[in-house]
Amino acid sequence: MKRVLVSALTIVLLTTGVLLVVNSAFAQAVITAAQLNGTVRDSTGSVVANATVSLRNLDTNRTYMSTSDASGYYIVPNLPPGSYELNVSYTGFEPYARPGVQLRVGQTATLDVTLAVQGRRDVVEVTVDTPAIEVTRTELSNVIETKQIQNLPISGRLFTDFALLTPGVTTGRTSVGSTITEFEVSRVSFAGMRDLSNQVTVDGADNINTATGSQRAAPPQEAVQEFRVVNNSFGAEYGRALGGIVNIVTKSGGNNFHGSVYDYFQNNALNSRSLLQPEPQPNVLRQNQFGATLGGPIT
Repeated sequence: MKRVLVSALTIVLLTTGVLLVVNSAFAQAVITAAQLNGTVRDSTGSVVANATVSLRNLDTNRTYMSTSDASGYYIVPNLPPGSYELNVSYTGFEPYARPGVQLRVGQTATLDVTLAVQGRRDVVEVTVDTPAIEVTRTELSNVIETKQIQNLPISGRLFTDFALLTPGVTTGRTSVGSTITEFEVSRVSFAGMRDLSNQVTVDGADNINTATGSQRAAPPQEAVQEFRVVNNSFGAEYGRALGGIVNIVTKSGGNNFHGSVYDYFQNNALNSRSLLQPEPQPNVLRQNQFGATLGGPIT
């Protein structure tokens, strides 16, 4: 009897552990991945069922496939953020191709497609592409793109300070009386909430120190592709946050090898002196942050 009870308890614990891991992995995929959906129609507005939809990542050449259902609706989930080319085809219609579909971290974008009847080609010159829009999201969020991270000046190379560009976000502070602090992190407050009430994720994984309630050290700025700052009205997939969300995505590889070598430094000879500090201080400042990055295809 004891052996039977122990075996049953072991099975229950193992099953619970597997379910927790699956739910955690699913939540990470939902938070980080982008999604593209829409409806395929013909020139008369009628839906086109069973159309073949392919989405090719322009950086990695990986292709994601889907098919429109009976109502013409298609969906391509779990997409890494990046630039894509959308192709839609169906017998009797001209192939549809649209490059430069930009998907951001955690974005649920909608892009409808209209197929032209084969044999009738209308030449249309498009000067500005309409971006894919999010019609199902109610959250207030802002994406800090790769260009901003690379080009905007920032002291200390803490790229998460760019979260302060989002309305309603300001510098936070440690709770009064706290003796445990995290160094080399950005403390931000959403709408006056404590900075210990935020959730920070890196590639979907929780980046909060459970002992202090603040975020752990973030990845190097050179390794970050982009991140999304969510103010409020966020979905249940984000979990326990009371303040706001900072969702960070790191860079992936590409078709070509690329990399960088950097050294960012500060010293008292180049830094300006504060107006409240009229006399030079005897302390000497020499701060160096150096490193390298390398990315490319894996064969």
